[in-house]
Amino acid sequence: MSIVSGHVGLRARHVLAVVACALCMLVPAAAYADSFEMPAVGIHATVQPDGTLAVTETRTFEFDDDINGVYWTIPTSQNEQGAESSVQISDVSVAEDGATIPFAPAQSAEAGESGVYTVSTSEDGLELKVFTPQEDGDTAQVTVSYRMTGAVMAWVDTAELYWQFVGPDWEEDSCDVELTVDFAGASASSASDGSSLHAWAHGPLDGTVTIDEAAHAVRCAVPRVHEGEFAEVRAAFPVSWVPTLQASAEIRLDKILDEEQAWAEEANARREQARTVLAAGSVAQVGLPALFLAIIGYLKFTRGRSPKPVFQETYFRDVPSADHPAVIATFMDDGDVPNRAFVATLMKLTDDRVISLDVQAIEEDGLFGTKQRDEYRLHLVDRDAATDSIDRAALDLYFGDAEDGVTEIRFDQMKDAAADDAEGYNDRVENMKAEIRAALEMRMLVRTDGGSFKAVAVGIAAALFIASLVFFFATDLANFPAFIISTALLVVAVVVAMTYRVYSQEGVELRERCEALKRWLEDFTRLNEAVPGDLVLWNKLLVMAVALGVSDEVLRQLADAVPRDLREDAYGGYYYPIYWWCYPHGRLHAPTHEMNEVQTASMAEVATSLDSSGAGTGGGFSVGGGGGVGGGGGGTF
Repeated sequence: MSIVSGHVGLRARHVLAVVACALCMLVPAAAYADSFEMPAVGIHATVQPDGTLAVTETRTFEFDDDINGVYWTIPTSQNEQGAESSVQISDVSVAEDGATIPFAPAQSAEAGESGVYTVSTSEDGLELKVFTPQEDGDTAQVTVSYRMTGAVMAWVDTAELYWQFVGPDWEEDSCDVELTVDFAGASASSASDGSSLHAWAHGPLDGTVTIDEAAHAVRCAVPRVHEGEFAEVRAAFPVSWVPTLQASAEIRLDKILDEEQAWAEEANARREQARTVLAAGSVAQVGLPALFLAIIGYLKFTRGRSPKPVFQETYFRDVPSADHPAVIATFMDDGDVPNRAFVATLMKLTDDRVISLDVQAIEEDGLFGTKQRDEYRLHLVDRDAATDSIDRAALDLYFGDAEDGVTEIRFDQMKDAAADDAEGYNDRVENMKAEIRAALEMRMLVRTDGGSFKAVAVGIAAALFIASLVFFFATDLANFPAFIISTALLVVAVVVAMTYRVYSQEGVELRERCEALKRWLEDFTRLNEAVPGDLVLWNKLLVMAVALGVSDEVLRQLADAVPRDLREDAYGGYYYPIYWWCYPHGRLHAPTHEMNEVQTASMAEVATSLDSSGAGTGGGFSVGGGGGVGGGGGGTF
């Protein structure tokens, strides 16, 4: 759900998101109100060992009119095994004014009666009417308990719950929906049959589904299910949790996983599209945004100017400062910690003999027998030799704490680590970033990052957007071209404001030296200069080249410039281990390239950990579905 980018683009998108939210707030409240509203819906369901679903549903009603009562409709339908679902109401109660009143079943009731409920059935399902007269302005909580069959199915390899807990036929939106599903048979059995608990949800894309492993429970939360929409939960769990439910001989789990993976991918694509539309379509008119942009530009290029550097040379041929390479990479990215900061740190640790790098041959089963593939592998040589806090954070990130005892890790295992424990991996990444930013902040290279200026700019941009948006709707969308032009102006203004940064004199000098060093490294082979006699310095420059973002090809040329007898031992191996990072090995790209890809993939796993999951491990709601029994709706009468 997140987009990896620099502070400028990220903050600009945040502004657009705020402005878009304001659009939602401006929609008249009357659009959501008829005779009642449902501000809260709580549902608790328990899967019984016999496969029945015991449901307790509590809906809060706020009435805008005088009514006789509320009703539920619950349709019956065939499940995925062809069995008909059924519903049996067991209890109804109404809570109002601090008291909960149990309601009694009745064969029939008339308008104006209270304290009773009626149930009528037909071929299409069941209708429950709760006779509870209310007046305009009243609030009541109606709780309905019922048992449903057909929502749970048993297959040879898994049991499956497929249930529509909010149907499309409610007269008004269901807001703040909270669902908990637990399993009565889970505590008395285990997943010894090889399956485990997976869960998905279908419906509004801002919903979330999570799995509580300790409680053997699935929890869904949806801010709003609009009338005409539905929300359903699907879970795959051990057959041993429903021991008395007749199982079909069909293998089901792979089909479920394939379906949910496809729906999850489609949902994530729609989310990404919605984010783009949200970021592109929300601002105001032309005049004030144009003036706003002019003022922002004037302040940026007058008060926001940094001092001129004393260093004016085209090339710089030395390490630009004693700062950690990751700090240099972050400084040159205006405070963002780029992937190359992690790669440069590992190169530095290799040069310091804290870790080593080699290639491991891995045996894999293939269609025609086993096959081999190569993969880069990091070895932890001497953890105690890492004294810098950034280096120690890097070792914790890739090898874990010293107590973990991990001494080696392959590149391909890093992405797996991020996928298996996204939260823990993200914490370790953020810890390393925090160490890098703290070291950078102590250097005081930036006189001001314009925090107050940026905050004011964001506030004005949001205010201009809201004012323009009101006018946009007031003119029945007739000023669409002006709206588009003003949108672009406000975005540019915010982007320019986010670049407001005044460097200290030392910061300006360091930036100039870094840029000059990068130019020299990139032009080195063309200049036909000799490698500096100090190979220790040259090795540090190779690390700095990665920190500054030179290409893989330039890095290899820089390594080639060192005579082979100086960088290789008598057996053709790398005498200086840092050169392992500069060259491809077999079919593998150079480790610098591969590690950058690994870091990108690992962070993508972390960034999407709350998106829809095709594996059923929780995340956001997905599209598709619609096959669950239950659903229906309700309203007032």
